[in-house]
Amino acid sequence: MKRQRERITERENPASASLDTKPTREILRIINHEDSKVACAVRRVIPQIARVVDMAVEAVAGGGRLIYLGAGTSGRLGVLDAAECLPTFGTDRVVAVMAGGPRATFKPLEGAEDDPQQAVRDLRQIGLNRKDILVGISASGHTAYTMGGLRFARGVGSRTVAITSNPRAPIKRLAEVSIVPVVGPEVIAGSTRMKAGTAQKLVLNMLSTATMVRLGRVLSHWMINVQLTNQKLRQRALGLLGKATGVSPAVAARALEASGRNLPVAFLMLWKKVPRAEALRLLDDGHHAAGVLRKAQAEHARAMG
Repeated sequence: MKRQRERITERENPASASLDTKPTREILRIINHEDSKVACAVRRVIPQIARVVDMAVEAVAGGGRLIYLGAGTSGRLGVLDAAECLPTFGTDRVVAVMAGGPRATFKPLEGAEDDPQQAVRDLRQIGLNRKDILVGISASGHTAYTMGGLRFARGVGSRTVAITSNPRAPIKRLAEVSIVPVVGPEVIAGSTRMKAGTAQKLVLNMLSTATMVRLGRVLSHWMINVQLTNQKLRQRALGLLGKATGVSPAVAARALEASGRNLPVAFLMLWKKVPRAEALRLLDDGHHAAGVLRKAQAEHARAMG
């Protein structure tokens, strides 16, 4: 009984009692009301999220990686966030490891979460080292696979973080920092793909986004390192170039092609009126892309004013 009391995610939710007897709109109203509690729970743990962002910035700037580790829904959410970082921020320094490997993303392999040694093997395979930061994601905070990975990470000297929805979860003892958005019992008892999963998604979005902003991979609110892999993204890049530099669509298009479809390079070519090689040198010599671009933008504005 004590273990049951500790696992908030397994408790019954009085708000959804007799859910199967409700009409469709009432079922949806109950789910929506419970979902409305998630953002508030995440807001309460912003101090812990901020600490982890600072740790991740230090790790990535030092040549390490932000690595997510989880099983089931938690693992899939880690995979989703990591996969989005390459096209959005142009970085491969956010990595996800999931119990059961890539096939578990689409086909549930729930037994994989019970093997802590498999996490060790998976982390060794990607070369986890002391430069990295490992974020273990487990709604219940009891997942053997995730806990095994965190123990291994501590042994090799990696920074460790836990994300869970249970404040008394044993996973917290394995982490330097714990992020615990307490969302309460699920509408369907134990179905942590719901509120707990939503909280995890919000936290992971915040971690990766704020880390990349701090690393200079975002200028203002613009995705300056977006990978221009389709027509929609190329049009977005042209729009940003035109808006920020004041040039015509034709000039923006020529600059983007001349830059090798590298948006920061194109910005510098237009603001500083330099060739591609010089723009690349400026970016290489700068602290980070956003800082170099802000300086060039300010110099351009002064010259024009």
